[in-house]
Amino acid sequence: MALKGNLKDMNLSDIVQMACKSRSQACLVVRSQDREANLFFADGQIVHAALDSQEGEEVIYELLTWEEGAFELEQDVPPPKHTVTTTWSGLILEGLRRIDEGTARPDQPEKRKEMQEMPAKKRSEQLADALSELLAGSSDIEGGALVGIDGLVLSANVPVGKLDETLVGAAAAAIFGLSRRSVEQLKRGDFSQTLIQGSRGNIIVTFVDERNVFVGLTPADINLGMAFVEARQVAEKLAAILKG
Repeated sequence: MALKGNLKDMNLSDIVQMACKSRSQACLVVRSQDREANLFFADGQIVHAALDSQEGEEVIYELLTWEEGAFELEQDVPPPKHTVTTTWSGLILEGLRRIDEGTARPDQPEKRKEMQEMPAKKRSEQLADALSELLAGSSDIEGGALVGIDGLVLSANVPVGKLDETLVGAAAAAIFGLSRRSVEQLKRGDFSQTLIQGSRGNIIVTFVDERNVFVGLTPADINLGMAFVEARQVAEKLAAILKG
């Protein structure tokens, strides 16, 4: 049975993640204002995309700018060809970056003008600066990232060569999901913060907003109280940046 809906109620990145995690062959059709786009999935990735006469990854970046449109996800549909090689998470991150920097739809003069009138620093740069400032001023937190609840890393500053940002994002999303469910099931109110302690260090996951969390990485022997305070402070700063 096909999944149907509208992008106003379920955004494209959520649909893509769901389709890729199923790892089955499928086709997503999105229709908006007499235009029709098709995304084909196989083996947990987007393998082909088409919109009008255009094919490939640029189609996905265009679709991420669509705020509404009827969609239908049909299972067991093989792709007619392969025109996409970037991983689905990489496509979403690049698409969001382009939207943030106003380059996703260069054909829209209003958008270009709006972005030109924005402050010099883009939102992505502000997020990166906030994480850098945290690490520079903290003796307890040695790495941090802003992660969507779907595991997408929006900004990260982790020890180079030691950790993969993608793994940090996936772990943070898993920890948040389990923590939130546990809080709800045990009637402890709304999720705020959680700690996981290991023999070589700690993981602190802190609520930012309804769609994002901050994950902080610390050594083992630290002042946890101060680390908690710093994590909450940077989470508030990240929330303010995202809110704009």
